[in-house]
Amino acid sequence: MIEILVLLTMGFFVVMIIHTNQMRLAIVYLAVFSLLAALLYLLYAAPELAIAEGIIGSGIVTLLYLAALKKNRVYTVGVVSIPSRLKVEDHYMYTLEGSEALKDIRDFFVRREVEVQVVFLDIPLERALDNTAYDLILSDDGKQITAHTDEDNYVMVELELMIQMRGFGGSIQFQRTSAGTIPTHGAKKEATE
Repeated sequence: MIEILVLLTMGFFVVMIIHTNQMRLAIVYLAVFSLLAALLYLLYAAPELAIAEGIIGSGIVTLLYLAALKKNRVYTVGVVSIPSRLKVEDHYMYTLEGSEALKDIRDFFVRREVEVQVVFLDIPLERALDNTAYDLILSDDGKQITAHTDEDNYVMVELELMIQMRGFGGSIQFQRTSAGTIPTHGAKKEATE
């Protein structure tokens, strides 16, 4: 009976590994799958295989994948609400996370195999635009989401074209500024690779 439960749980994690869009989660699911395989070997009275699977499969392989993934590109998106709220509420974050605009941005970067990290900011737009820690700044005034980009950032030109081609041109407005106003270290990273 326990073997069936372990096998079903392993099947669940296989489905989760296949269908996740985030590579870090896929690695975690793979490590759990490997631990479940080690438990299954133990249940079938193969302790040597269980030890090998536990050490190699869920330990060493997971560390190697995570080390390789550390070299993966991460695109940081800063989100500012206008007028600037003193405290970003959970409801606001959940609403914006579920918006078509953010889904389009995530979809664009997932297709480019770049991980997106969304950071909600409690600072005014001007300070966010001056901060070099963000590759893209989104401002939300409650009616329209505006993507503030550098006019030389070719990644944002591709994103704008993709959104227009999919027919969601009204979900995000792009505002271009002169070079140096918006940080472009994400585009520079891609240009050097």
